[in-house]
Amino acid sequence: MSIGRPQHWADLGCGTGTFTRALAELLPTGSTIAAMDHNATAVKQVPDLHGNVQITKHVGDFVTEPLAMKDLDGILLANALHFVRDQAAFIQRISTSLKPTGALLLVEYDTGSPNPWVPHPLSFVALSQLCADRGFGTVQRLGERTSAFGGARLYSVWVGRGVGRS
Repeated sequence: MSIGRPQHWADLGCGTGTFTRALAELLPTGSTIAAMDHNATAVKQVPDLHGNVQITKHVGDFVTEPLAMKDLDGILLANALHFVRDQAAFIQRISTSLKPTGALLLVEYDTGSPNPWVPHPLSFVALSQLCADRGFGTVQRLGERTSAFGGARLYSVWVGRGVGRS
């Protein structure tokens, strides 16, 4: 996406920035991403700039710490929401950092069975209900694929307050 106004996003649980960079590829020139993870060593690997998108790095626990970011166009949670025990309260809390037209972009495992790597799984059906209950009017499945780890199904989803993606 190279046209449109600059956007401001957060990538919570960014790790080394794999999905941060992928998001930067889609955002218009002049956009910013606030990348946050509790692992300081991983965060150091996130670039300060990717393409024409500025990335600020934050070390912290997105699950327990308040978000300093406000007026966000979107929040990316890629393989991160399954680490949150109280997902309903968490979604409610982070939605206050979004603009009224803001969205969530998520990548999760489509399962309801926990394991050591996915302690609080959230199937697509469960996520759809959770977000609808929190005032999001759009839950659009973007794609799915088999994970390289254990063969579980991964899905990506756009969750918006309005109708469709902008």
